[in-house]
Formats: sequence, C-alpha cells, structure tokens
Amino acid sequence: MNDKKIAKSEVMQHLKEYNDKEIFYQQYASLYNDKEALKHFLEQHDPARLIKERIYIEEIFPKACETFNGEESVWESLETDIYIGKYCRLMPHLSAIHDFFEIVYVAENNMQIEMGENTIILQPGDVCFISPGILHTPYVMEETIALQMTVRKSTFRKEFFRCLAGNSLTSDFFLNALYSRDGGSVLVFHMVSDEDIKNVFLQMYQENYNQYAGFQNIMNNLFEILLCYLLRCDPAEIEIIQDCQKADSRVTQILQYIENNCERITIGDLSQKFHLTKTYLSKYITHKTGKSFRSILQEIRLEKARSMLCSSNLRIEDISEAVGYHNVEHFIRLFKQRYHKTPNQFRKDK
Repeated sequence: MNDKKIAKSEVMQHLKEYNDKEIFYQQYASLYNDKEALKHFLEQHDPARLIKERIYIEEIFPKACETFNGEESVWESLETDIYIGKYCRLMPHLSAIHDFFEIVYVAENNMQIEMGENTIILQPGDVCFISPGILHTPYVMEETIALQMTVRKSTFRKEFFRCLAGNSLTSDFFLNALYSRDGGSVLVFHMVSDEDIKNVFLQMYQENYNQYAGFQNIMNNLFEILLCYLLRCDPAEIEIIQDCQKADSRVTQILQYIENNCERITIGDLSQKFHLTKTYLSKYITHKTGKSFRSILQEIRLEKARSMLCSSNLRIEDISEAVGYHNVEHFIRLFKQRYHKTPNQFRKDK
C-alpha cells in the first residue's frame, strides 16, 4: 500500500510523472552501450528486488521470450483478481507470454505491440485484450501514457458468462481464449477517446494505487462496468489479430449451464438438458475445450470456494457443501492441491 494517496483529479498528472521503475529504465538505457558502466550500475541493485518490483531487463531474464509467466508472477495473494499499473516508458523490448489476460489501455500518444508477424499500433482510447499463451512484445514510447491490467482467467470466465455470452464476436474471442487448446488472439476495441472508458480505467488505477479497504471489490465491479461499456462498441471498430476459430454456440451454452449449476450438476443432468448421450457429451466437451467435464467442474467449484472464503465468514464445512462437495476432507484436499494451502490457511493469510 502507498503512503501517499492520489485523488481522482490527480491521476493523469501522477501517470505523467516518472516513477521509480521508469527512472531505473532511463538510467539503464543511457548506460546500455557502455558495458563497464552498465555492469557497475547493475551491481548496485539486488536482482531479487528487481524481480519483486517487476523490473524486467535482459540481464535478469535473458530468455524472457521462452518464459511462461503464471499467475504467481503478478499476484502475491490469492484473494485478489485484478492488478492494474502504468506501462512503464523506456522499458526494454522483451517478449512476454503468460497464463492470464492482459488488457492495455492507451491514454495518450501511441503504443506498439508485436505479435509474431503482426504489428499492432494502439492509438489514444484503444483497448487491447491479449489472451493467455500469446507471445507478444510491447514497445512503449517515451511520450506514451498507457495502463496495463492483468486479470485472472477465472475472473474472466465469471464475467464472460455474465456479460458477454450473447455477443458473437467477443464471445468467440473469450471462449477460445479460455477453453480452446489452440485458439488465442488479440482483440482491439478502437474506442477513439471515449470518456466513459477512460474514467473507468483511471478509477481502477486510483483504487489499485490507494488500496483503501474494499478496493478489490470496487475494482471487480468496475471491471464488469468496463466490459458492458465495450459491448457498445460498433463491430466495425473491433479488430481481431491472429485467426481465432469461430466458437460453437452450443459449447458456450453448456459451459454457462455448468457455471450456473456447479453445486449439483452431473454429466447425466447435462446430457438430459442438452439431449445428448453421456458418452457423446463427454467426448464433445473434451474435444471443444481440451478439458474433461470433471476438470471443468472442479475448477469452477474451487474458484467459487475461493471467492466465498474471501467474502464471507462461513464455516469451511458450509462452503464445501455450497459448492457441491459433501465430503469436507475431499474438498480440503482438492483445494490444497490447487492453491497450495488449506482453506483455513488461505483464510488466515488473505
């Protein structure tokens, strides 16, 4: 948490000022061609501290483009779902690939992202969604003011079914990003300079920076508002880079039904609901998503349990029952396998 808080009217000015990371990158860039001076400069900085502060340079990540970053590289605690910060100016052009959604918002000037043979030019007002597993290289100009938001896949899944399931273009993008084995792309909303969109991003940045009590709940609600605003975008102003297979509307309905009935659903119930045999339905789900029905159901149940541990004081036994596990010992074992903590340990540490 930052000692000095920023007011709503101060956010843009705060973003324009150079932060400690940008000052580091500025010094690093000025010494880059003088190997001795650069070596001496880096000796004054602890690599572990640079990693903790998310300062990325090739001397620490020489194979950055081959490194797959999991959620632990962004989130120190399991109860938070969204992180947002400034895209640092003058940062080295290192490639990244990660296991969460990244959203880029450009407030001023331009920004460039390279993705394979594609070069994406983002202009003021553009909102860019990068799906998990996509290798990309950001180029942030010195005059650029841009925000970088990272969102857990589980959060996206929840909001996808709540807000986006009826919008074909965005539904295809998110469904492929969440469940397809080989579907992944970048989705760009060319919003010009929409003030509503800008205000949501700036308010989320302010909440994340100040971190007053309940800030994460506010950020989650603002994120839902952001998705609803983006649905107003004219389809002609939406661009998908890198081919994404068209999603099957039936699998969207099946996944949504599992999400809404996870505490009691069985493959038999699902087969009756969609008039398919259990054998065909099981193979269909695996073929379309790369995951079994059991794996998807377990993932949804445990994510809901994690959310309940954060937002309530319910007993572990009651949470286990609420998400569909009638054997609390089995629930605790599965929870620990996924989050490396028992539910009680998680609750104490949050």
